Amino acid sequence: MKKILKFKKNNLGQSLVETIVALGIIVTSVIAILSVGLVHTVLGGESAQRVMATNLAREGLEIVYAIVESNRLDPAQDWPYGIDVNDKYIINYNATELSAPASFTGDETIINCDNCYLCQQVSDLFTPCAGQEVFRRMITLEDGDDLGGNCVVPCEKKITSTVHWIERSKDNTVSLELRLTDWR
Repeated sequence: MKKILKFKKNNLGQSLVETIVALGIIVTSVIAILSVGLVHTVLGGESAQRVMATNLAREGLEIVYAIVESNRLDPAQDWPYGIDVNDKYIINYNATELSAPASFTGDETIINCDNCYLCQQVSDLFTPCAGQEVFRRMITLEDGDDLGGNCVVPCEKKITSTVHWIERSKDNTVSLELRLTDWR
């Protein structure tokens, strides 16, 4: 009978150590799972902003391309068909011409652009606005750099669509570029 009681005392001490170790493993696992979930949530929000900014930049290029292509058939238009190079513009999703030049306070960067803000409407469309909104978009048109600015037919035109936004006090910028030539 004495041996059984002695065995039970050792078993009780061993189970206390096992319980403490098991609780430590469980707490560490729960903290790791919560940390991964938090990082996933934060990065998911940043990805959503980056995807939206990329789509707004792509939309800017598509609008300029549509203006060039719609003017290409007009016999009164010459290359570059309705766009003026070496300037910076703001543009709306339904624009048929480039008419609103960007205005700046300071150097001509998107961070200093006063009228490049985009407001999200109830219909989820983004339109230029005067407020301090999340996104800014600026379209830059210039002669292609492969010819050194010397336009020899066909002259290449470089269109850059830049979108800027601030997230968590950090400046973010997405720039997409399109090069057009007069292929006729």
